[in-house]
Amino acid sequence: MSQSPINFLYLLFDAVRRLFADEAVPLAGNIAFRSVFSVFPFLIFVTALAGFFGSEDVAQKAITFLIAIVPEQLMRPLAGEIRSILTVPRTDLLSLAAALTIWSAMAGVDSVRVGLNRAYDLKEHRRTLWLYLIDIIFVIGSALVLLIVSFLIVFFPVVLQILETFIPAIRENVTTIDQFRYPVAISLLVLGLLVAHRTLPAKTITIKKSLPGVILTVTVWIALAAAFSVYLVRFNSFASTYASLSGLFAAMFFV
Repeated sequence: MSQSPINFLYLLFDAVRRLFADEAVPLAGNIAFRSVFSVFPFLIFVTALAGFFGSEDVAQKAITFLIAIVPEQLMRPLAGEIRSILTVPRTDLLSLAAALTIWSAMAGVDSVRVGLNRAYDLKEHRRTLWLYLIDIIFVIGSALVLLIVSFLIVFFPVVLQILETFIPAIRENVTTIDQFRYPVAISLLVLGLLVAHRTLPAKTITIKKSLPGVILTVTVWIALAAAFSVYLVRFNSFASTYASLSGLFAAMFFV
């Protein structure tokens, strides 16, 4: 037991040393920029995919539902632009524009791949075409998972109404689907991180090895989201520094 504080201090020191040795801070900036850069193309692809199956409204409801995990003050400047994107009908999955959209959405995935390789001390040995294929599959897979969740969100009230005929008191306990917003969003975040750790690095990482880091990542994400919300309300200086671009730069800073 006496060794526990020493081991913790050594672990903390080693983490800080690796933070600078792996150039994690500038790499985080790269991931933040490319992730925010890829958000809008990804949303366009999701709505196009939903439109291909004739259900654009489903994608819109899901995305509106899931962005609630991001601080409200952060999303407010971007919400209008996101909604304007979602209201444009898109069924051109096979067009050149769709291909360019997927390529843009791959940027965030590729940055995470580079970051995970650096974190695990791995050298990339896979062919470029194979890496592009992994990124494409990740983007398409994320879109499909989001659409599946969308259908569950849309059909939840219908299921609740059916259950009410057998269990009349159920509506008193489940009054609104908003109760499930954070559990659903957090579950998707955990799932996405596990899949990313499993498939993106240059070596297969077991779930057992990556799970502690994933849990820490989600915990820190939630804590920082809450702290950033307080900062934006009480000490926000983005508006005075970046003017009309404050929402975009606040999003990059948060990520």
